[in-house]
Amino acid sequence: MTDNLVILLVIFLCILLEGLFSGGEIALIASDIHLIRRKSAAGSKSAARTLRLLENPEWFLATCLTGTDICIIASTALATTLSISHFGLARGEVMAVLVMVPLLLVFGEIIPKSIYQQNPEQTAMRISRLVWFFSWVLYPLVFVISRISKGAVFLVMGVRGGRPYPYITKDGLKFLLMDRGPKGDVKTSEQEMIRRVIDFSKATAGQIMVPLSNVVALEAATPLAEAARIIDEKGFSRIPVYRGQIINMIGIVNAFDVFKSLPGDSSVVVEKYLRPTVFYVPESKEADDLLFEMQKKGEYMAVIVDEYGGAVGVLTIEDILEEIVGEIEDEYDKGEKAYRVVGPGRYLFNARIRIERLQEILPVEIPPGDYETLGGFLLHQMGRIPRRG
Repeated sequence: MTDNLVILLVIFLCILLEGLFSGGEIALIASDIHLIRRKSAAGSKSAARTLRLLENPEWFLATCLTGTDICIIASTALATTLSISHFGLARGEVMAVLVMVPLLLVFGEIIPKSIYQQNPEQTAMRISRLVWFFSWVLYPLVFVISRISKGAVFLVMGVRGGRPYPYITKDGLKFLLMDRGPKGDVKTSEQEMIRRVIDFSKATAGQIMVPLSNVVALEAATPLAEAARIIDEKGFSRIPVYRGQIINMIGIVNAFDVFKSLPGDSSVVVEKYLRPTVFYVPESKEADDLLFEMQKKGEYMAVIVDEYGGAVGVLTIEDILEEIVGEIEDEYDKGEKAYRVVGPGRYLFNARIRIERLQEILPVEIPPGDYETLGGFLLHQMGRIPRRG
């Protein structure tokens, strides 16, 4: 009975090791070498160890595949021996196959690979020590297999071994652009624009819109003279119009239509010059698709609505372009800056600054959550509206 328990324990360990090898293989293959290289340069020993593996793919592939094969062979042999001792030769072999194939496939391959590829860089750094250890334990086999694989690659492809990396991920490109030294090939302004383009491709209308709390809008019954005063004060060429509540947007009024009607009847209200066509879009719409659609339809302003159909913000062509090229200022722009430097290492931030933008300015790590702005993060952390100062 004791011997059987020992055999079962060894089989379990073999399946566990197979999962580590197969999962480690997929984690290393899926890892972004540029991210690993940056962490290595920052002093991470695990990243440096992982980087050496990534720069010699034949070595880690030979280690992982050899380890996987040894675990499969050992666990299958032990399971077959145990099964034969209980069920006889004919039935024992069949029972071993019926039990071990699903176990090895599910727990040794599918589950580990599915888990490890979710965050490949972190997983690769955690498992790199194990891969290095077994690469030396299995050194003779690994050396022979890696040499054979390098030779085969050279004969078939005509290239030496090593990872060519003909591709680069979006995050990898952003990390490459972190080099702002004098030897950098890309200017700081160009780096900033490239980062903005990358971030823009992942943004949605709800993330870049101007929220209703910051929207300048006119009630439909606003007298024309009052509307003219607001337009002149704010400097907008188009202003959304609502009826009753601001979430009920009914159209847009053009500043030109208002001013050309002055002076006039004091009883005239904004609604008379309302352009009732409103371009509604859901807040989940991707920003690049929205820009293309607005250009195609000749729309200047879009009203962003939530899943219940109520307006939650507005977005103009200028707002979208600013996500790519940065702040566009003209003689009418009087809005607040996203931030300003108030002293050595001291900043004053607008609460509406996006988390992504904040992390580009300051070397801080803000955990992901149900917030998109600095104000939202502070409210989430404090559970109340913070006092000034």
